[in-house]
Amino acid sequence: MDHQHHSANISALSQSNGPLSPKGPTATIKNRAWFRQLPTGQYRPTDTRRQVHRQLLNTEQDVSPKVKQKKQAIVLAGPPGAGKSTVLHQILGDKHGQYRVLDADKFKEALLDTAVQDGSYNTWIKPAEVQALEAQGHRFYPLELASLVHEESSMLMKTLRDESIARGDNIVIDSVLSDETNALALGEKLEKAGYSIHVVDVEVPFEVSQQRIQQRWLQARQEAEQDGSGLGGRWVPSEFARTVFDGPDGKSKPEHAAQQLAQRCGAVTEYRLFRTTTAQAQAATSVPTLERHLARATPNGPLLDHDVAQVMNRTQTFRPKNHLQHNKPRRGHRFER
Repeated sequence: MDHQHHSANISALSQSNGPLSPKGPTATIKNRAWFRQLPTGQYRPTDTRRQVHRQLLNTEQDVSPKVKQKKQAIVLAGPPGAGKSTVLHQILGDKHGQYRVLDADKFKEALLDTAVQDGSYNTWIKPAEVQALEAQGHRFYPLELASLVHEESSMLMKTLRDESIARGDNIVIDSVLSDETNALALGEKLEKAGYSIHVVDVEVPFEVSQQRIQQRWLQARQEAEQDGSGLGGRWVPSEFARTVFDGPDGKSKPEHAAQQLAQRCGAVTEYRLFRTTTAQAQAATSVPTLERHLARATPNGPLLDHDVAQVMNRTQTFRPKNHLQHNKPRRGHRFER
């Protein structure tokens, strides 16, 4: 089948208010056996669906049995396809297993896999428009319908995040981080819980992001076609990818939000900005380049060049108190490397 033609079909179905939009008619949150809509407009899972959530949450928790409770948080930001996973492995190295990675995309896969197994993928999630195209010979894979579990996967990620914070788990919050208000609220939540925060932003131009998204989807789809099974590749609507780059001052929204979080939340101990240019992305082995590395020498103090902060902080420990930057600092733990 022509992959270009197929991608055009998915794009058309993914338009705002379309059958593959996040709140389309067959999105999981629209299933009344699974969710109730509150007067506030929010969706609450039914008891039956809550049991499914608990199973998925327990499974995800079991993936990281060696997570440490040292209240260290890495907030990972950046557009799709920027190379965040590469940078994370570079930063954590052999300490990766000491952190719980919170990623809504993992729950998208888990929800769709569950739906395939229990039959609800065909009986509820798959829209009539997709069924009609499949009847004409167009093959759709579950992850191409990932938008229909977007809202529910976000709920699960937030639940796992809150439970992890309550335990004091070391966590990596892997997201686009495109909203400044939500970024600052996250910083406040972590600070109140006594966390030290490391903000890591990984940036690429829109053209590079879009190309990598397409390559990732196509490769996973081709692998599924060869194997005759699997969930295929996750589809990211180009409209979403484009809006991520419409931030202020020519920045992407994640770059702006990450910068604001680092500057305005006194619990942020380090801020790193990595970038890959269009020219660098064309290299055979492209690795994001560290463009900026700032740190605080004291809680709620100014962000300084990392090396300068290290010299100033050499004889003191660093752990933030539950307060914002206008309050007095106290001593605590440094960010663990």
